[in-house]
Amino acid sequence: MASKPKSFRPSHLGTVQQSQRDYEARRGSARERGYTARWDRAAAAFKRDNPLCIGCEAVDRVELASVVDHIIPHKGDDVLFWDQANWQPCCTKHHDIVKQQLERQYEQGLLNAADLRLNSKAAVHLTRIIFN
Repeated sequence: MASKPKSFRPSHLGTVQQSQRDYEARRGSARERGYTARWDRAAAAFKRDNPLCIGCEAVDRVELASVVDHIIPHKGDDVLFWDQANWQPCCTKHHDIVKQQLERQYEQGLLNAADLRLNSKAAVHLTRIIFN
C-alpha cells in the first residue's frame, strides 16, 4: 500500500506542535483574556435570550447557539469585550470555521467590520460554500 510522502519543514521553523504551543503561550489562557466566571454568567444569560445560531438562521437552518462570539475581536479591549452590541450567538461550527475565516479576511483588509456578523452577505456566502 502506498503511503503519503513526508512533508518537508525546515528544522529552524520547529514542529507544528511547537508553533501551536508558542502561539498559545503568547495568547494566554482564556481566563487571562477575560473569560472569567463573570463572562460565563453573562454569556449564559445572553444565550438564554438568544438561543439560536444567527449564522445557521441566515441559511435557513436551526441550530442552538453554544458560543457567544465577539463580532469585532476585542483584542483585550475591556469596553469592546463587554459591549453586548458586539456579541452574537453562534454554534461551534460557525464560531470555529466560518468566523475564523472571516476574521482572517478582515485582518487582511478584504472585509469590513459589518461582514464579521454571521448573518452578513459575506458570512452567508462562506457558510454555503463550507456546509453545502
